[in-house]
Amino acid sequence: MNRTLFITTALILGLIVPLSAAAQNAAGERVIRSWIDTVKLENGSRAEWTFAVSYDADAGEYAKTITDESGVLVRRSVETTSLIGPNDEEIETARAIIFADAELKSLFEHAANPALEGGFILQREEGHPCGPGSRCLQFDMFDVDVAARQVNRIRYVVVNLRDHSLVSRDFNPSTDGNATRFNGNPAPTR
Repeated sequence: MNRTLFITTALILGLIVPLSAAAQNAAGERVIRSWIDTVKLENGSRAEWTFAVSYDADAGEYAKTITDESGVLVRRSVETTSLIGPNDEEIETARAIIFADAELKSLFEHAANPALEGGFILQREEGHPCGPGSRCLQFDMFDVDVAARQVNRIRYVVVNLRDHSLVSRDFNPSTDGNATRFNGNPAPTR
């Protein structure tokens, strides 16, 4: 097995069971996920490498970094988009942004049994607030009626962690969701 194929396989396996990281990868970057994986080298020996995915809000870039056991850089790639899920710190930051909004906070507080769940990545095309370089998360705010066994949606909300902004207080995922070849969302409607 060549080194590139093995590294690719290790990356895929590593994304299945990532560990949260609290350290910074480089100046201005925050680590979203980090994990250690055992890899097989070209000479047949095994080594433990550290894999990390970080986000630099200033540059609007995601970096995938691999270092060996000694901390020597094996590979680093940089992209403007990533579907890697948020870590706990990002979820808490997004929740704080949502609840800092008077309208959303009031809707949540006036619900009988409110909940705010999600944190799913929203990635759109160039020109959209959630276009390349952004770090947008979608949340579902809802009210649970346990007796009636119903869940009533209050709002879908979108937050951009790049600039800590509230992108949408009333997001419509059927018309503004992630653009894919399957759902026919080629352009933003707002």
